[in-house]
Amino acid sequence: MIASGARYRRLDIANLAQFEGTSVHYWASPIEARLCQDQEVALVGAGNSAGQAAVYLASQVRKVTLLARRDSLDATMSRYLVERIAAQPNIEVLTETEVAALEGHEGNLERLHWRNRATGEETTRAIRHLFLFIGADPNTDWLANCNVALDAKGFVRTWPDTTPGHGPMETSRSGVFAIGDVRCGSTKRVAAAVGEGAQVVAALHAYLARDGAARP
Repeated sequence: MIASGARYRRLDIANLAQFEGTSVHYWASPIEARLCQDQEVALVGAGNSAGQAAVYLASQVRKVTLLARRDSLDATMSRYLVERIAAQPNIEVLTETEVAALEGHEGNLERLHWRNRATGEETTRAIRHLFLFIGADPNTDWLANCNVALDAKGFVRTWPDTTPGHGPMETSRSGVFAIGDVRCGSTKRVAAAVGEGAQVVAALHAYLARDGAARP
């Protein structure tokens, strides 16, 4: 069973680790929403997960500033989410923009600096919470020569996206299963990974029964 997870991509900011766990977040759940209630927050990302998080946070906080390195959201985000974001009066989208620096004390973010990539102009805003939705890299380098199918981003492909006849969460290699963040199409959350870990037990037993019945 492959459960090697994935690494969230991080900004190349020297003091980023100082604010992780308190002010820098890699997901947007009701817990984070309560921490940010009635505040202005910033969110970095331009994919669907970033768009979904921005829309959700906008219903909970005073303002969401969405920072995107590209010149448009259209190439990386679904039209539905782009329209939802445009319809939200408390979401400001800043394209061609990147985080320049984080400023704060004792692990608490106090000010966020960002820079327009086209003009070089820098802006400083009193923001205490930063959300990063810039993707994740799966821990699958060690699978390169194991004959287990991966998707274009390196996540493990599982049934029904693999060999017909394989069971739930079974990979292209019979008897090898994948769960959690490393699996293509999984929900990248701890609770989801735990649920898949419990679910795969039944799949393992089904495989063993199937394999035993196939033997002469």
